[in-house]
Amino acid sequence: MQQSSGFVILHLSLINGIGPSTIKSLIEKKPLNFNINEIYQLSIYELTNFFRLSEIQAKKIKEGLENKNIFDEEISLIEKHKINWSTFLDNNYPELLKNIHLPPSVIYWQGKLNADEKLISIIGSRKANDYSKRMIENIALSLIEFGWTIVSGGAIGADTMAHEAALKFGGKTISILGSGLLKPYPYSNKKLFQKIVENDGAIISSFALNCDSYPENFPARNRIISGISKGCIVVQAGIKSGTRITALYALEQGREVFAIPGSIDDELSAGCNKLIQEGAKLITCANDILEEFGESNLKNDDTGKYEQTEIVELSFEDKIIQYCKDPCSIEELSEKFEISLNDLQFKLFQLQLDGKIIQNFAGMWQQNGL
Repeated sequence: MQQSSGFVILHLSLINGIGPSTIKSLIEKKPLNFNINEIYQLSIYELTNFFRLSEIQAKKIKEGLENKNIFDEEISLIEKHKINWSTFLDNNYPELLKNIHLPPSVIYWQGKLNADEKLISIIGSRKANDYSKRMIENIALSLIEFGWTIVSGGAIGADTMAHEAALKFGGKTISILGSGLLKPYPYSNKKLFQKIVENDGAIISSFALNCDSYPENFPARNRIISGISKGCIVVQAGIKSGTRITALYALEQGREVFAIPGSIDDELSAGCNKLIQEGAKLITCANDILEEFGESNLKNDDTGKYEQTEIVELSFEDKIIQYCKDPCSIEELSEKFEISLNDLQFKLFQLQLDGKIIQNFAGMWQQNGL
């Protein structure tokens, strides 16, 4: 069976018990004159001797490669659902992720994934509260203005807040799943995932397309979140949470880690405060992050002095104005901000009188001047 090396790696990745470590070893240890496509013809004895594998590993590979069904079914699904995929040997595989220890052998994605994107992750507790929401929205707004794409894990809580904030302010966002793309988890975020793709973002997974969400999947998912990003921002995390583990992966991978401090008697801030003790940078505003990457959102006032843009909560009216960066209907605004149509109509009328927003020819509301 003659295949390109990418297809061989894809097939190997579908074999139960064969992970990135074994696949990377196969590529690195193959004899100089050996074409990896010829692996299908090798015996268990040849696999153990050519690649210095254990007999158990060689047997798994031999039997897995003989099972053409798993490979053919995956290719069929890829073609049917127009799924993008690449291996760690490909040029379109994210460079930062490629350089971590044992990167995923294969990643799948829907949407747009550009090699030159500036990616930064925002993660936090599934129990994240309004404090997280305020911090995420203010930080995300400035990061998006500087061209950053927001990465998170698609879970309920802080992850969802991060994705929604990026979309709200007209930015791009990427969600890393702990399940296959055709079984996105959590299911309650299915519409959010669709919206991410529709707005030039991406949904990424390292798991086979029909793989369910299992607890053991999430450490691998978390390594991708930190590995694909230049920096990791932690907003509320328990002391023994998956969020804190992701941040520790980021530290191990040499990424910048930022943590928003919280009250010492709040269990949702215990993880952030501990990360700060362990070397994460304490942040109080978006500029604390931007300056680490040679950027700044410092603003010049009339006296010639520079002031830092602090994290402040947006007013309800400002939130409406920001959301109207892209034209939207009154029904969409009502659902987004959980306000009755009558009360919203009054707010929109006031903002229209103030010249902040206008209603376009299609009846959609948008910022004035777009």
